[in-house]
Amino acid sequence: MITKYHMPVDIHFEIGCLKELGGFLSPSDRVLLVTDPGLRAVGLVERVEGVITPTGADHLVYDAVSPNPDAPLVEQAMETVRDYRPTKVVALGGGSSIDTAKVLAALATNEGPLVDYQWNGKPFSQTALPLIAIPTTAGTGSEVTMCAVIVDRNCKKGINSPALFPAVALVDAELMASLPLYLTATTGMDALSHAVEAYVGKGANPITDAMAQEAIRLIGGALWRVCADGKDLEARRDMAMGSVLAGVAMDQAGLGLVHSLSSPLCTFFHMAHGEANAVLLKYCMDFNLMARPERFAHIAALLGENTAGMHPYQAAQASVRAVERLFDETGVRVPFASFGMKESDAELVASNLPGFLLANNPRAISQKQCEKLYLEILADQTR
Repeated sequence: MITKYHMPVDIHFEIGCLKELGGFLSPSDRVLLVTDPGLRAVGLVERVEGVITPTGADHLVYDAVSPNPDAPLVEQAMETVRDYRPTKVVALGGGSSIDTAKVLAALATNEGPLVDYQWNGKPFSQTALPLIAIPTTAGTGSEVTMCAVIVDRNCKKGINSPALFPAVALVDAELMASLPLYLTATTGMDALSHAVEAYVGKGANPITDAMAQEAIRLIGGALWRVCADGKDLEARRDMAMGSVLAGVAMDQAGLGLVHSLSSPLCTFFHMAHGEANAVLLKYCMDFNLMARPERFAHIAALLGENTAGMHPYQAAQASVRAVERLFDETGVRVPFASFGMKESDAELVASNLPGFLLANNPRAISQKQCEKLYLEILADQTR
């Protein structure tokens, strides 16, 4: 049962709401725009600069964010922060850019290195710089969470603090229209994994249940449509809303086995977060079925499966088929074997799982079971 709910982000959700960015800036501001080189290449950075410049605010672009940002990248970016001394931060991109920007905004006003906050339990005592998050994928939901995930010590280690909530999220589905098919599909499956794990995990509560269920319904109806036509703004809007709802749900209810297993895959084999979760989701659901069959049965119904007359466990199994079908409908295949994974890596993967995520998983799992699950996935993916 819920004991606490806190989500202070000012969310603006409308096609074209990028233009509202100017209303949060003033001529005296120094704005650090945190993004990645890919978004500069497709012209989205220029579009955001076109909104910033008329406000009279000074701005500087930091566009060196890479997938799975790590501690050295954060320290490099902090040199820019210390030299430029921004008054506000704007994050443009997916989870990597938004998570990086969150950490930069907090470290800008709090003394000490990243390691103090990520590993040593030091709290952020000072309010972070105001952060405006502008997502360009319907995937991580980072624009509405108090978590930032940074790779360090061979681990995707989350930092959780209310100081990391963005002040504003401008969720403009139009900015997602140019997202390539592969990224559309894998980030969309990532958003679905957030909703599923929030709904079946031990931390679920009535508020997160409502958001997770609606996220599953929206993503189930829209993912194949945006993959068929990336310019379908109605479907993009549904995916964006699904991602936001899933982000809030997982931030408040927690995650589980999918995200535990994806951490070492991203760290050691450099899979993108969405790629790993897209592959893992159905296998981890299948493992967890016996722990929450009624909830998995409801997931199947939300994804359009006809479960009438089925035994609850059969209906739960239908949820796995529904997720497999949904990913198949995107037409995308993740080249799992191309990342250099081998059977001999099973112990490496299973011995580097984030325990705090497994604690929220609805079914307990041992290291040997994790090794077996990894080998099953690897065998399926390399056939």
